[in-house]
Amino acid sequence: MQWLTEYKPDVERVERFNFVARLTHWGHTVTFLLCLFTGLVLFLDGVDWLAAIFGGYGGAGLVHRIAAVFLTIFIVIFVLFDFKGIINWIKDILRFGMNDIKFVMKFPLEFFGFEVKVPPQTRFNGGEKGNSIVTPTMVILLVLSGYIMWFPAIFPAGLVRVAYPTHDIAMILATCMVCMHGYLGSFHPGSGESFWGMWKGTVRSDWAKHHHATWYEETYGDKSDAE
Repeated sequence: MQWLTEYKPDVERVERFNFVARLTHWGHTVTFLLCLFTGLVLFLDGVDWLAAIFGGYGGAGLVHRIAAVFLTIFIVIFVLFDFKGIINWIKDILRFGMNDIKFVMKFPLEFFGFEVKVPPQTRFNGGEKGNSIVTPTMVILLVLSGYIMWFPAIFPAGLVRVAYPTHDIAMILATCMVCMHGYLGSFHPGSGESFWGMWKGTVRSDWAKHHHATWYEETYGDKSDAE
């Protein structure tokens, strides 16, 4: 059984993500997962086996804080070195329109293996735009509430009390989104090529034309040549 779509270097490919976007994406992936698993040690009861992986509850707490600092650093790197990319990302999210709604409505059929005609999508499809809103929002809430919980003495007591449930709820929602994003972005047969876009930076041209027709036309097609 093949888990990932085969990478084909001998076909026409186009760039989808630059180096900074890929670095921060995978940096966030690793640090988020470390925070998740070490956080589960503190969040759940009876997971001594998970705590043992990190050298006990004290070790899990230490790894949790270190991973959180590095997660924050990757956010700073993204802002400092690819601010234009962030602005373009936000602009694309704000282009949510009827084609995105149609995509979201049709996607359940594609998810279960049915062939559907994908409405022309921009750089990010309707589902990715939703993920681009929810996941970063949850991560920001995790970071802010986490530092408040870490240094409670310098924040108002009421804010500290609010930080605990905020951290828990944001963790649950972020984990759900990350699981869906991981499957759809890597292992789903229809969209698996996007994994290579985030790993090597490029995707097959024919895949880009089919899944992100508007983006392809504006970036690499006739509209791009006209501009």
